[in-house]
Amino acid sequence: SNDPSYILFFQLARACVETANIIVGAANFGTLALTMASESLVALMENDGMKTAIMQVWQPKGIGNDPPSLTVFNCNLKVATSQESLVLPIYHNTKVLEVKSLLVERLGVDLENLRFVHKQGPHFRTSHDHEECPRNVIVHGIKAFRRTPHVWEHPHCVIGAGHIGLKMAMTWLMEGFTNFVVYDRNDRVGGTSWIHQANTTSRLQTEAGVYHLEFHENNGWPAEAIEQPWPSRDALLDHFHEVSERFGILPYCKMNTNVSNINIIGKDVWTQSYELTVKEKGKSEQLAMYSSVSFFPGNLTRPKRVTYPGEDGFAGDIVYGISSSFDYTKCKDTNVAIVGSGAFAVENVRTCVEYKAKKVFMVCRRKTLSMPRVVSWLINQSSSFVSAALTLESMSPMYDLIGVDQWSYYSVFANESRTNVTIRQKARFGIGDVYFLAMAAGHTEHIVDDIKRVTEDSVHLNTGRKLEKISAILKLLGFNGEFENDRLLKIKELHGWWPQKDFKRYIVAEPIFVDANNFGGTSFSPGAISWSEQQVHLLKYPKDFTPLLEGNLMPIHVADEEIDRPAYVVEVCQENGCGRCTLWINSCNAPEGNGTGGEKI
Repeated sequence: SNDPSYILFFQLARACVETANIIVGAANFGTLALTMASESLVALMENDGMKTAIMQVWQPKGIGNDPPSLTVFNCNLKVATSQESLVLPIYHNTKVLEVKSLLVERLGVDLENLRFVHKQGPHFRTSHDHEECPRNVIVHGIKAFRRTPHVWEHPHCVIGAGHIGLKMAMTWLMEGFTNFVVYDRNDRVGGTSWIHQANTTSRLQTEAGVYHLEFHENNGWPAEAIEQPWPSRDALLDHFHEVSERFGILPYCKMNTNVSNINIIGKDVWTQSYELTVKEKGKSEQLAMYSSVSFFPGNLTRPKRVTYPGEDGFAGDIVYGISSSFDYTKCKDTNVAIVGSGAFAVENVRTCVEYKAKKVFMVCRRKTLSMPRVVSWLINQSSSFVSAALTLESMSPMYDLIGVDQWSYYSVFANESRTNVTIRQKARFGIGDVYFLAMAAGHTEHIVDDIKRVTEDSVHLNTGRKLEKISAILKLLGFNGEFENDRLLKIKELHGWWPQKDFKRYIVAEPIFVDANNFGGTSFSPGAISWSEQQVHLLKYPKDFTPLLEGNLMPIHVADEEIDRPAYVVEVCQENGCGRCTLWINSCNAPEGNGTGGEKI
C-alpha cells in the first residue's frame, strides 16, 4: 500500500526488529509488526527501546538543499476529553500528518476524525497536516491512547458448546464481555465427539496438560491431571462442566437447542446482521438476530461407512467402533478384527486388549504411524518445535520392540541423510503404548490388506489369507464432514476460516491429516485458544481484517462432493496457511493472549 499510515507503521515494525537485533523470516515479520497492538501507547513509550525505535519512523527532511535537522524533542500529546497524555519523541521537522498516521494505525481510528490543536500566543489553533508538529498538542477524535473495541448492534452467537465454543465463551468473559449466547443440540457441554463418539472406555490420548478448558499462559495443569494425565471420557465431560460452571459460562449456554437456518440481513459485509432460526427441545421455533456467528461443528461427527460382501451371514458383531455400539466384554478370549489404522483404531486395540481379547487383527490398506506416549510428551513440553527427524528417531525404541522400521512408512519423506524429513499421512497419530506392547507380546497383528468378504466366523482378505474364529469386526475408517454445516453458514468459498471473506461468519473444525516437518504439539487446546482468541479480536477490532485480506494470507477452500468433503473440512496444510492469520492476529493480543498459540502441526 502507498498509504503513508501503512508505510509508517511497517517502518516502526522494522525499527523494532532492528532495535531488538532479531532476525526473522518474511512469514514472521507480520507477526512482530502487530505485537502489542492492543496495548496503550502510553505504556509502550515507557520502554527505552521503543523510544529509540520510533525515531526511525520519522523521516528527517530539509528545506531545499539544506540538510535535515536531527534535533529531537519530546512532543506532549494530550487527549482533549480525558486529559490522558503521551510523550512522544520526534524530530524538529516531523510533520503533523506523520504523528496522526501513527495514531491511526495504532488506535484504529479514521484519519479524518483526528484534529490536533496547539496554543499559539494567547489563542488556540488547529495544526495543519503539512506543518511541523508542535511540542504541546491537544488531540481531538480519540478517547484514549489505546484502541476502543467496536460496539455491535446485536449480540454475538456461538454454535457448539464443545472445546472451542466454550473456550470462546471463556475468552469473552475474561475480557468482561457478556453480550453473547452459545447454542448446542446436546443436553450438556463438552461437544459431540466426547458425548456421542467416545464411550465409557475412551481415554484422552495426549496429556491432560495440553488438553483442558483452562489452557492459558497464566494457568498450570488442572489439579486432577497430576493423578490422571490421561482421563476418561466421563472425567473429561465432568471437567468441561465444572470449569464452565466455575467461570460462569453455563448461564450463556442454551442447551437442547438447534440452529436450523441462518438468514443474512444486508449486503454490506461490514454492517450486515444474521437472523437465526432456533428451536429448543419441546418448544416452537424462534427467530433471533445476531451481529456475528461463530460455528464449531467438530470433525468427528459422521463415521465413514463401508459394507463388505457376506456381512449378513456373519455370526458375530459388525459395528463401527465408536460411541457405545459395542459391548467390549464380548472380546474376552476371542479374536477381534479392527478395520483401520488411525487414532480410533489404536484406541480400540487398547480397549480390546484391556478386555482380554485373545488376538486383535488390525487390517488396513496401508499403515499409518502410531506415536508412543513419551514422544507426544516430548513434543508438547518443548518450548521450540521438534523436527520430524527427531520425532521419528524418538519412536525408535518402541518400533524396534515390534521389529518395524518407522522410516519405511509411506508417510515418511526424507533425504538420504535423514536431515530433511516430512511426515505426511491421511490420519492423525494414534498415541499410546498398548498398541506397541500388544504387538510385541503377540496379542495384536497389524496386517496391510483389505477385506474381500466375510463368512460366518471368518474374514477373508484380498491376498487370500483367512482370519478365523472372529467374534467381532470393528470398523474405524475415519470420519466425514457434514454438508449441512456448509449450507447453514452459506459457504461457497472458505477464505481461511471465513466464508466469502465475511469476518463475522466463522467456522473452525480441527484440520484433518498430518503434514509437517516440525511439530509444536499433538493436542487440541493450543489450537482452541488460538482459534477463539483470534475471532474475539476481530470482532473487537474489525479493521484488522482488512490487512489480512490485503496480505493474501488466507488459503481458499471449496467443497468437493466427489471425495465427500465439505468446504469447512480442511487438511492440515490448509490450516498452516490459516495459521499465518492466527499468528498475525494473536500477536495483536500479545499482552493478554497466549503468544503464538495454535496447534503447530
